[in-house]
Amino acid sequence: MKPLFTIVLLAIGLPSFAQQPIKDPTTVVVGPKNKLAAKDTTFKKQISDWSIATLAIQDYKKITAHPSANYFPGAIKEGASYIKRTIKIKHQKIVDSLIPIVSRMRYSGNWSNNLYSTGLYAVPGQYIEIDVPSGVDVKNLKVQIGAHSDRLNTRSANSQPWSRMPIITKVQELSKGKNRIASPFGGLIYITYPPREASWEGDITINHAIASPRFILGKTTDEEWKAQLAANKAPWGEMASENMIITLADEDLQQVTNPSEVMKLWDLIVGGEMDLAQIKMPFYRAQRMVVDIQISAGAMHSGYPFMTYHSPSSPTSSIDVAANPAVLMKPSKGGANWGFFHELGHNMQNLDWVFGGTTEVSNNFFSLYMFDRLLGGRDDAHSAISVENTQKSMKKYFAEGANYEKWKKDAFLGLIMFRQIHESFGWESFKAFFREYQKFAVQDIKTPENEKPDLFVTTFSKVIKRDLAPFFIKWGIPISEKTQKDLAIYEGWMPYNFPPQN
Repeated sequence: MKPLFTIVLLAIGLPSFAQQPIKDPTTVVVGPKNKLAAKDTTFKKQISDWSIATLAIQDYKKITAHPSANYFPGAIKEGASYIKRTIKIKHQKIVDSLIPIVSRMRYSGNWSNNLYSTGLYAVPGQYIEIDVPSGVDVKNLKVQIGAHSDRLNTRSANSQPWSRMPIITKVQELSKGKNRIASPFGGLIYITYPPREASWEGDITINHAIASPRFILGKTTDEEWKAQLAANKAPWGEMASENMIITLADEDLQQVTNPSEVMKLWDLIVGGEMDLAQIKMPFYRAQRMVVDIQISAGAMHSGYPFMTYHSPSSPTSSIDVAANPAVLMKPSKGGANWGFFHELGHNMQNLDWVFGGTTEVSNNFFSLYMFDRLLGGRDDAHSAISVENTQKSMKKYFAEGANYEKWKKDAFLGLIMFRQIHESFGWESFKAFFREYQKFAVQDIKTPENEKPDLFVTTFSKVIKRDLAPFFIKWGIPISEKTQKDLAIYEGWMPYNFPPQN
């Protein structure tokens, strides 16, 4: 009767209401050319909830490949074969003397589990088998499938179109003996362990995975790297040194013909930032960077790993800059090299010296330092620090009246103040200043947020033996009367022609 009734309706010209296709998180295809609309908030939440629930399933038999995995993280190339490989994991506990200092570096994802690369890739929907020997303490031992830990259902990405599934990283605890784990999206395989837990080493065997390209500076030759790329069937791989690990898609890795040169330069970058921060190398673990197709916020953001997205049309996120030393060493007026230095700068920030309005200011100390020390100068480092923009910004600010609330809203205006200090007292004064704050961390001195500007100006004044309080006040930064009185023992200081009169 039902089909006949429909035919009758059509015959007499009455409207027929076709059933709308049901949106299903298990079958939806999301990718760069199949973006999920920003306004489709209900379905975006359904997809997020499904992803969270499915990635939490520990029974590998219940996991099947998701169709979006072919688009991101990407499809496995034809001819891939499963391999079995034993991985030596050597976990080194962070030294006790570093713990109070690192505890202040909260933008760096400081206490997230260390990621130990395996050079293996899990096929979407297929189990991997991990054999943990009896001698390894499995408390806190986990496996992670996928380097792309950013969730698109948070921060600014939640209100944007999605170019990939929002949550694609699986983490699962490991037990002794054989463990079988599967992810609907697949991904690079990592063994993870908390940085503050006791040191250990052991051999962990992984079976039913495929090989992924992995370059290790000092161990892998450029010729061996070339052979890995030629044979590669995995969508992602890594280039690593003792201080930096870069995770890239295969299409980008295939363009890297000189990985030794690339990673030596990144060693210099990390080393330079830690030199300014006055933190000895090697650090308790290497910095990590993942170049993703979409990230949770901004063009880049800090963390472990620090994230950037790959958009070939944008100079801010081009992979060429990350993996090509010639491009990385070329100033780009605020492009990707400034961005890389900026995000690593966030990872170096001690939150004790980050006071109101300086989160996006004091990390740029490190950007400036890297242009000075690595690129040989700041010409074209960023358009916002040009002579023209610096003078224009200062004149407008002081003509309208110095105001802390206004100062806090303009990161490059705020940076001018610290550039003036640097121009007179040099980078060594900043290094001495950072060392003083490390002493505060070791002594577990905690400063209330509203007192941070006073501690900053007091500490820097003591380092250079000049009174910076009037200078800060001239800029509109409130400094207490007590601090002003305490610092009056030093000779006052003010830059020449400040505020600018010409």
